[in-house]
Amino acid sequence: MNYQLSLSIILLFFSSTLLANNPEEGLSLISADGVEVNLIEEEQQDFFRLAEFNSQTKSLNFVTKDYVTFVQIYDEEGLLKFQIPVMSNKLRINPSVLESGDYKLAFVTKNNTAIQYTNLSIN
Repeated sequence: MNYQLSLSIILLFFSSTLLANNPEEGLSLISADGVEVNLIEEEQQDFFRLAEFNSQTKSLNFVTKDYVTFVQIYDEEGLLKFQIPVMSNKLRINPSVLESGDYKLAFVTKNNTAIQYTNLSIN
């Protein structure tokens, strides 16, 4: 009985600690001019060598560690809006072609060995 009570208290403390932490903290990749790109997991930081918002061209610029065959853009409902061929480790996305809202970017690497997802918010 004491074991179950102790385990319950530990689990309650652990879950409340996790809920108190901001899951987005440290996962911001780009935040500028009403556009935000956030990583899903910290390990993805190694995938992006460069991620920036170019204020002159109003575009999102990425340089990735791996060769990207294409990028898929999904809307809030998970519907594929665009599939953009890339065939490089450098790409530029102009967010003005998208309406305000939340999207998911899927960076599909060569031979489909890995897909790196990010969250994109446009205000």
